[in-house]
Amino acid sequence: MTNVIVEHRWKPKEKDEVVKVVGGIVDMAKTGKLPEGFKLNSIQLVGSEDMAICNWEAPSAEAMRGLLEKVNPPTKHKVYESTKIF
Repeated sequence: MTNVIVEHRWKPKEKDEVVKVVGGIVDMAKTGKLPEGFKLNSIQLVGSEDMAICNWEAPSAEAMRGLLEKVNPPTKHKVYESTKIF
């Protein structure tokens, strides 16, 4: 498993759709319905910036990118492989 950070940004007019998609993903995480190998650790919302930072465990950063392509969130996003030190 790889620790992956996903930075999402959206336009203010897209906020309602973003909230809907995030709610669905949170529900999937809580009910164990995320794809095998994926675990959502946290979501940090920076509302003043129309941005969220999501921390995942995933098979790889590339696998995370593939999942994002399937989900197609209404955001511009960047995926970073990271090393958890704390």
